[in-house]
Amino acid sequence: MTATEKEALRTHVVCWERAAPLLQQVRDADIRAADTAQSMRIFSGSATWAVTHRPAAPTSGLVEQQRWFIKLRHCQ
Repeated sequence: MTATEKEALRTHVVCWERAAPLLQQVRDADIRAADTAQSMRIFSGSATWAVTHRPAAPTSGLVEQQRWFIKLRHCQ
């Protein structure tokens, strides 16, 4: 690594060290402002819709996955 690359890396690290507390403040404010109850209502509605409108798959897909693994093993 050249001296210029090391200096660029140091500058990058210093920038992130300075930004970290500000980013944490933004994160904390977002968490405090979040309406968890409303989010749960929204997301549970989409989950309920999926359960009632999308039938379960006939298989889990594990057998097909194993077939792919066998094919890939033979290709190497």
